[in-house]
Amino acid sequence: MQKATLVILCAFCIGQVYDCEVTGRFDMPYMFKRGDIMIGGIFPVFNKEITSTDSFKMEPLDVMCEGFDLRAFRWTQVMIFAIDEINKDPALLPHISLGYRILDSCASPTNTVRAALTLGSETDGMEATSPCPPAISALIAESGSSQSLAVTETLGPFQVSYFSTCACLSNRAKYPTFFRTIPSDYFQAKALAALVKHFGWEWIGAIQSDNDYGRNGVLAFAEEVKKLKICIAFIGTVLRTYPLDKILKVVEMIKQSTVKVILAFVPEGDFYPLMREIVKQNITGIQWIASEAWITAARPSTPEMYQAFGGALGFVVQKMNIPNLYPFLMNINPYRDPSEPFVKDFWETMVGCKPSSNVSDTGAAKICAGNETLMDHTQDVFFNVSQLRVTYNVYKAVYAIAHALHQLVFCRPAGEKNVKPCLNVSEIHPKEVSNSAKELQQGFLLLGND
Repeated sequence: MQKATLVILCAFCIGQVYDCEVTGRFDMPYMFKRGDIMIGGIFPVFNKEITSTDSFKMEPLDVMCEGFDLRAFRWTQVMIFAIDEINKDPALLPHISLGYRILDSCASPTNTVRAALTLGSETDGMEATSPCPPAISALIAESGSSQSLAVTETLGPFQVSYFSTCACLSNRAKYPTFFRTIPSDYFQAKALAALVKHFGWEWIGAIQSDNDYGRNGVLAFAEEVKKLKICIAFIGTVLRTYPLDKILKVVEMIKQSTVKVILAFVPEGDFYPLMREIVKQNITGIQWIASEAWITAARPSTPEMYQAFGGALGFVVQKMNIPNLYPFLMNINPYRDPSEPFVKDFWETMVGCKPSSNVSDTGAAKICAGNETLMDHTQDVFFNVSQLRVTYNVYKAVYAIAHALHQLVFCRPAGEKNVKPCLNVSEIHPKEVSNSAKELQQGFLLLGND
């Protein structure tokens, strides 16, 4: 705990003139590219943290994660793609380069805090005894509402989320530097209640995830359906880290109930253990209502899951296209920079072999021959860039930050020619970027007090 405390003290000296000393770091892999202005990113590249028991007699073990998530990995690549695109744009932040530092949250609030503190400490190559400037000027994080809450309550830099929808994050008094490129669940709860009313369903069940997203979502939905005289028979609670016996209790709740319509207000990863048991026990005949977190996810659409969850209804995030993203994704290669984190995991998941020259590092995995390409996998949903939803929210978040930075540095909006800086890049602080973003909210659908 001592190390974490020291890192916190360092992180909060942002904007002060005192010397900053970091006596310890969390050993977290990250994608990195240096730039004049650094942007942080936190994504659930792996979707489950392997829990361990601490004795409090020694330093905690390094965090271990499992379940590589192709969807989240694509979010990291879109952040990199957007930054590269901006760096080539002469009209947006001219003669100023954006850099990035991207870490994995493991879809865990605890690990998200570790990632935030890592981003809040000094950047690579900075002397430990130098003044403590902001390591990042803005942060793109996170997908889960509990994870976003953990960041904004712990570190609180200018933060833009791409998938955190909890209405609780709309409290500007508590979270003045939090923004998002997706509407809050306040609107989704109203829409889902209207959907239930439209079909004349008066007796339904509900499943919530045991986190801020699920609990607040079902609470808001319950308040709306109560106004419409619709009754909720039961509320089951699930989480990706729950033991099997807790999942089975929810299964029994569903089997014993007479309801034929169930709302599931859960992220895909938290819902998946319950989905597997429902399919395993051949529970069919239920009309599922989905929250936006899983209605367009890939796993519920597999032939295995479709028999139980086919025909689910829900509201989706608007789909968009990003020009030139497809060739960028097709250019991902683990041999270009073997030390780049997460890319080997992507290759092993997508291609089916492990790109390693070190035989002892491959374990039981098949070793790549070295001539494999992504051309044989172009039909995978990972490369489908025609219906981008959350991915496009990440893209918008990067551009919103870039325009806020441009406005701050040049004191005028992007697009004008022959602009000169009115602020030195070294003087940028996250709070100032946040204030600049407030002026751009409507133009970028950057939502704060929504």
